[in-house]
Amino acid sequence: MKSSEELLSKIKSLIDALEELRLHIGVKDISIGSKRFNAQLVFCLANACLRNRAVLLYGGMGANKTTLVNILGGVFMNMSFDDVENLMVTGHPEQTEEKIIGFIDPRQWMQPTSSEIRVLWTPWARSRWKLINEINRFPAGKQNLFLEIIKKRKITYAGQVLEPGDTCYFATMNPEFSSTYPVDEALMDRISACIPAVQPDLLAGLNLAERTEEIRDLAEQLPKFSADEFDALPHAVEGIPLDFLTELCIVSLIRDFTLCERAPCFDKTQLSGRNPSHGLCSGCHYYNNPEVCCWQIDEGLSDRVRQDLRAFTKAVSFVCGISNGSRIEVLRAVAPYIIWHRVTPNRSMLERPPYYGAKRLEYISDLVQKSIDRTVNERGEMNMIFSRAVDGELTVERAIKELSEHDDPIARLDYIPMLERLR
Repeated sequence: MKSSEELLSKIKSLIDALEELRLHIGVKDISIGSKRFNAQLVFCLANACLRNRAVLLYGGMGANKTTLVNILGGVFMNMSFDDVENLMVTGHPEQTEEKIIGFIDPRQWMQPTSSEIRVLWTPWARSRWKLINEINRFPAGKQNLFLEIIKKRKITYAGQVLEPGDTCYFATMNPEFSSTYPVDEALMDRISACIPAVQPDLLAGLNLAERTEEIRDLAEQLPKFSADEFDALPHAVEGIPLDFLTELCIVSLIRDFTLCERAPCFDKTQLSGRNPSHGLCSGCHYYNNPEVCCWQIDEGLSDRVRQDLRAFTKAVSFVCGISNGSRIEVLRAVAPYIIWHRVTPNRSMLERPPYYGAKRLEYISDLVQKSIDRTVNERGEMNMIFSRAVDGELTVERAIKELSEHDDPIARLDYIPMLERLR
């Protein structure tokens, strides 16, 4: 098995080749410490190093969404660009289940002794690199098909089951047109990361104009991964450590978005109908406090988000060659893309400058930064108080008194109720 260093070296060679061949010249729109990267490329590479997660590329036509995923599919599956392109399924209302996943083999009816139904699975169904192109052009019924596939990691048809193995899932989505459908919320929650695919800027456009060869011909010049190397990538990512403070920031981030004093069990995922945008928070102690996230977002976050935050923090650290001391900086860069498509911002805040109702990702990014800053600067003491009480080094009563001095939803709605149950 190839070492992590060898795999990383090959990924770096791939990134250099993509730029040199002008197959991807994206704007460097995310920062990790002093380094800048292109989010579209980084998340696609990270997802190629993970398994059974889905990345959605969102943006207008011609932003290199589909092409990039197919190019990378050829690299990681060791296939030609044309063969990978033929694998993908593309959304339109008349797309049938049989065209997507498979159909009953008619030859079996010529064999009277045959008792088991045989299904001819499509190449897309059997592949471990699945691209759903223009997913919002599929109506709700077909979207439910993809939800089941991503959720169960297996495909069923006519009573038969296909398990393609650990798979990399990708999807693309255009803005709302007359021919598109809303993406189901349950399916959107199964999308691990959503990345805006930005149109090339002036310099990138000039560089792309110098490209004379066909994409399929240029793609053949890229380094390819063998099957063993592809299978080794998740093990390399799993070897990336996360320190305690980064883990605490991840859990605290989930709780900042989820806790609500007025929701059942303080859990916003239990809300139905009435939410922060519809008057739930009026008069609450935290309402209008810009440093607190709870009232600024309608939905809570599930534990699935925590798992995605951990996985992509590790995978992006690996792909970008980030050292151990910068994990929190990776989390800062990664978290907004994991969260923004899963939640609804309070419109009264989103409509204000500098967001103007349009910069939803930037708004979520600012909330993420506030949560992480608060955890790094203040919550270490809260965690210490709680840990000492659990270990018996501090009385529960004393710990509750000290925690009550922190005007923090996690202290009031998480730590203190847990300690009260220890009495």
